[in-house]
Amino acid sequence: MIKLGIIGTGGMANGHAQAFTGMKGVSVTSCCDIDEARAKAFARKYGIPRWYTDYGEMLATESLDAVSNVTIDAMHAPISLAAIAKGLHVMCEKPLATTLADARKMRDAAAKRGVVTQVNFSYRNSCGAQAAAEMIRGGGIGRVMHVEASYLQSWLVQPAWGDWRTNTAMTWRLSTRHGSAGTLGDIGCHIYDLAALLGGDIAEISCRLGTFDKGVAGNKVGPYVLDANDSFVSTVKLAGGALGTVHATRWATGHMNSLRVRVYGDQGAVEVDLDRSYDQYRVTAGKQGVQKAQWKDVTCRKTPTQYARFIAAVKAGSSDVSDFANGARVQAYLDASFRSDASGRPVKVKL
Repeated sequence: MIKLGIIGTGGMANGHAQAFTGMKGVSVTSCCDIDEARAKAFARKYGIPRWYTDYGEMLATESLDAVSNVTIDAMHAPISLAAIAKGLHVMCEKPLATTLADARKMRDAAAKRGVVTQVNFSYRNSCGAQAAAEMIRGGGIGRVMHVEASYLQSWLVQPAWGDWRTNTAMTWRLSTRHGSAGTLGDIGCHIYDLAALLGGDIAEISCRLGTFDKGVAGNKVGPYVLDANDSFVSTVKLAGGALGTVHATRWATGHMNSLRVRVYGDQGAVEVDLDRSYDQYRVTAGKQGVQKAQWKDVTCRKTPTQYARFIAAVKAGSSDVSDFANGARVQAYLDASFRSDASGRPVKVKL
């Protein structure tokens, strides 16, 4: 039985608890949150025996095999490093850290201690994306030549997820002093991860960030200064030589939460559109398909979720491909994007 603790009991933690409490061979024995009432309510809701308000106390007291770190971005590094120091396996929410230096520390500490790690890039739950990536890696579309990747949200222009002017669960994401890295940090990490999963590692990035007037007096909502980036557009060069574009925005009117990656090779092309389907991808390949530009839908077998893959990796004693090394790689893409915007020129990705 794998004994697991959940640190952080906010909105995202519900998905972790639902997955792990219903999983054979896993026992969620404790949870922790700095908000005592929230920790108690969370423990009661999911039948978790013990709750804490200090993660240090929880790690020192509990006999755990693994932890799930679902705290704010700024706490990903200190909590994960503390758990790794105790020899615990760690699943961490994205992005892995707030700086590339911290992401490297987490990656290296986990490798040195020999623990299993996982970053919860949740769109890897798409069996369509997983199958498409495998097909591309197997040479199914030949040499990758070009990649297009986009993540479009519209919550700055419509209230489906709550009005950011009054819902602070959303408003903090617009303020750098409240820990936000803007659209680039919040959803850019997802689309960079998918672009690299399908197209290959990124070697160079040229990025522009945009923060726009939201029509709010003083550019503030309560304590929140609205200074985090709203949009980014990157042109990228992949390690294999292909070129591509990666972009995301919260101003995409008409798109609630749309992710799409298209990869073009010299012998075919693949499209993963998560608005259309999580368990399909589109492909054109072979002489007939390429010459006549004929596309077909491929329905894929179900694959394990990120949570199930983490537990399987713990049992096997070997990290999944979505581990801290991959999380640090994505952090390097974010770092390169910020450096490029600041310098106004393309920059090399520093792994």
